[in-house]
Amino acid sequence: MTTNNSETLQFYRDSRRPQAWGGFFLALWMAIYIGGVVPIWVIAVGALLTMALMAAIVIKFRPKQLAASWNGKQLEERRLILPPRTHNLSNPPKLLRYEDDIAALQFRDESNTLHEVYVVFDEDLQGSVNGTDVELVDKR
Repeated sequence: MTTNNSETLQFYRDSRRPQAWGGFFLALWMAIYIGGVVPIWVIAVGALLTMALMAAIVIKFRPKQLAASWNGKQLEERRLILPPRTHNLSNPPKLLRYEDDIAALQFRDESNTLHEVYVVFDEDLQGSVNGTDVELVDKR
């Protein structure tokens, strides 16, 4: 699910949206429990089924969201609720592979501070990084 649009290389992270929805539904179950209308066993079963459903969604579909994009000069770091941060880099970032499916995009910004953005490593990412200036380093 890595996209290489003409000159922009995009990196994705695991989405946290299903976990947020699971927490929301858990809060709804707790509100029903506090109301005292439903027996506790119904609340416990409902909460467990809700969490099992959210876990199944995450495991089966592994939803992803954009984490960073690199156009050869600028790296745009996407953050969860804050606006994106743009870095002008003098050297291209490195992609450090830590596990079979997890990697980190490592770079130094204008003030020489080291940053790492964790991304999902899959065959699409490996294929789109080949032939670019992003160096792939295996740290497994």
